[in-house]
Amino acid sequence: MNRTIETRFDGFMDIESIRRRVIARPEPVLDLEAFHPLVGAELLAGRLKEMYLPNEFSLNFIHEMIGLAYLHNLKVFSSEAGYAAGVFNPPEVEVSPVCLTGLAGVGKSQTIAALRRALPPPAELTCALFEGSIELTSLWYASARGKAGGRQLLLDFVHGSGHDGRGGNSAKLLVESRRRAYRDGVSMVVLDETQHNNTGMGASRVTDILLTMTAIGPPMIFVSNYSLVHKLLRRNSEDKQRLLSEPRIMMPEDPKSQDWAEYVDECIRVSGGRVKAGKNEFVAELYRSTFGIKRLAVHLLKLAYIECRAAGRTRIEVEDLHKAYRSSAYTSNAMEVEELQLQAINNGSRGAHLDLRCPFDLPVQYKSNVVSFARADRDKRVQERVFGSSATEAERSVLKHIALPEEKIPAKARRRTPAPKSTDADLTRAFHQYMELHSPSSDPKKPK
Repeated sequence: MNRTIETRFDGFMDIESIRRRVIARPEPVLDLEAFHPLVGAELLAGRLKEMYLPNEFSLNFIHEMIGLAYLHNLKVFSSEAGYAAGVFNPPEVEVSPVCLTGLAGVGKSQTIAALRRALPPPAELTCALFEGSIELTSLWYASARGKAGGRQLLLDFVHGSGHDGRGGNSAKLLVESRRRAYRDGVSMVVLDETQHNNTGMGASRVTDILLTMTAIGPPMIFVSNYSLVHKLLRRNSEDKQRLLSEPRIMMPEDPKSQDWAEYVDECIRVSGGRVKAGKNEFVAELYRSTFGIKRLAVHLLKLAYIECRAAGRTRIEVEDLHKAYRSSAYTSNAMEVEELQLQAINNGSRGAHLDLRCPFDLPVQYKSNVVSFARADRDKRVQERVFGSSATEAERSVLKHIALPEEKIPAKARRRTPAPKSTDADLTRAFHQYMELHSPSSDPKKPK
């Protein structure tokens, strides 16, 4: 049609170009020791949350979604006559949405935010259909938080977020949304925060919102935690076929991957080098305590910094991670981490924690890596316990003095050794001994 349309996606399809646009490396925090420990910990956590290093999954996902947006852009602007026809008589097209799902805190919303940065920015389009120009928009973004249904979402698209709730029925709003999406060259629609409609009638409400959004026309993504997907899987087949045919499962980081090692390195850099531990040991311990979930990693590092300041230090050691893991502020997260580790070892067959269990089949490679890490960690701890229990009292006292701080385990109160269970022979022998000790010194007198 014109130069603006032809060059709209130029330079936005290359994966290395995508990496450069989405990466976020904040400056290291300085002078944390000048603040109260709790304030310093909040500053550290806030700066860590600003980080974004796309892992292999996120990068490939963003690349794929930009490709879908590009194909839709070609379809909309195939010719000037076709574009005009779509504006005045928008086609009725229902798309199969992409379901981006994963554990809470794994980084789904951050990936969507990175996708918004990676898509082409708004551009001015001038053509014979309009007086002046219109602004082309690559993406429509909506949140399911507080939405009563699909009609309210359409009102937001047509009238903006400041509407008063009036503006026509759902059918008219849908037609107007299609027209505006075609006119503005919207290449993708995203629905985030669906977990906020996951209680009571939430699954029905989200289903209504999702089906409404799929009818607008552009490619669509909705972001969902596992718990909502489990509820959608209990819907009728027509809903499941429409909404769950294109899942993209975002897993926690692989414990042996370069992405996880680079993420921990970046955390150390952003913290201003406030970590005093061997790199491999720190990487493994942080994974064991968080299961590779980045939101938990930020929270644990915040708590570990509080522990190190309480100990009179300014740099985090592995011992501080242990104390933070056992702290009351991390108790609920620690329970979930341990549940995830048990699920990994038991092939996901444990318990009824649907919010922690992936509703789709997982890649074999991911299973093998996570299971091997969890089992190796468990075997190591079992070996340490066996070694400690087999040592003599003298050997244990020597080990206690030469053990490193992170290897020390708080002493527990010893239980009294139970008495061995007596056999029938033991009971008979004890009875005879008792009778001999308590027998009278002389024969009993005969009764008169």
